[in-house]
Amino acid sequence: MFRKNYLYTLKFIAISTKTENTQTLNLLFDKEGFSYCYEKPNYDVPKVHRFNVQYVSQWEKEVIQELEVNLRLRRNFERVNIGLISSFFNLVPNSYDDLEADVLLNFSEAEFENNALLSGETNLGLNIVYGTSQLLIDKLNELYKEVNFYHSAQVLFNTIEITDQEVLHLNLNSKSLEIVVFKDEKLLFYNLFEALVDEDILFYTLFTLEQLNLSANEIQLKTYGELMPNTKVYQTLKKYIRHVKTAMKDEEFLENYTLYNLEKCELSQELLKEEKS
Repeated sequence: MFRKNYLYTLKFIAISTKTENTQTLNLLFDKEGFSYCYEKPNYDVPKVHRFNVQYVSQWEKEVIQELEVNLRLRRNFERVNIGLISSFFNLVPNSYDDLEADVLLNFSEAEFENNALLSGETNLGLNIVYGTSQLLIDKLNELYKEVNFYHSAQVLFNTIEITDQEVLHLNLNSKSLEIVVFKDEKLLFYNLFEALVDEDILFYTLFTLEQLNLSANEIQLKTYGELMPNTKVYQTLKKYIRHVKTAMKDEEFLENYTLYNLEKCELSQELLKEEKS
């Protein structure tokens, strides 16, 4: 059966002046469901809500149904920021046009029968082209007026601190592990893995170091998402890698790093647009 692919080049909407009653909805979709929160002026750390599908094989059906019936999600939001954790992606130079990127992505294994192909910019001179459910995209555009879509990699690239040191960043969200490596202020590696058990996290981390010929005694490792100091896997990583620390001290913010930083990613996109104009 042929898959239908639709390519969207995302247009980012200029940010309007907020009022005290203005709310922004952030949604982060992963293989197990989605998380969401409201961002409102003068809020410190928004409360995170979570929906998990009952059957992964029915992901589209269950997620769309929840979007339709959940009254918390049916408000009139000024803006809606959508984060997508998708292993169906390619990073390409920003000189590539949409057609070339579409051809490259078709060599990957798609996750859905009908795929929407989206593209977005990063601050590294790279575009990320990625796929998700066409049914999901259609439903989100139906429910909300102003929607911005981001791959989770865009959030990391646009928010993590980049230095001239060798740094490996680990971000865990609902059994999806993102690994990012920077060296000499340049992106050396990015990939997204399925981590069903703690051993998967250790394996992919050490395998990445081996493939890139990086030393576990010298590399700086920073953790995000569910990789908290009180977890067993965090303590295990410290046994194998000398320099391990969380990316920030605020554990509540850190645990939902990608979700909370969706709006900051929107600001980064606006800056990129200004630089081009």
